[in-house]
Amino acid sequence: MIKKQALDEALAGAASAYPNEFICLLIGRRDKGNIMIEETLIPPGIMVAETMSSFSEWMLPVIVGMMGTFHSHPNGSSLPSAADRRLFSQKGGVNLIAGHPYSEKNVSAYLGNGKRAEFRIVG
Repeated sequence: MIKKQALDEALAGAASAYPNEFICLLIGRRDKGNIMIEETLIPPGIMVAETMSSFSEWMLPVIVGMMGTFHSHPNGSSLPSAADRRLFSQKGGVNLIAGHPYSEKNVSAYLGNGKRAEFRIVG
């Protein structure tokens, strides 16, 4: 599950970065076996280009509740690339990809193993 405000913030970040990719961290908690994303965090030192976005883990502060990542694909696809799958396996949790044009209906969720997952927008 993801709070609407958190998803809206991530989508706004993607729109503002277009035509480059955008990346942010998903912060939340586990609740009865489910992940609840409550907010986003733009990591320090992000690097973006038309076909990639990344951040240095060395620059990250200690983050309690990091549940995964969100990033955008300016080419319109919400399918993960090989690089995305590597990121997912490192971060675990849930990872969201938004394809352009950035809206709720163009977002897909993936687990750490790269398999597609269902998600629900709340509040």
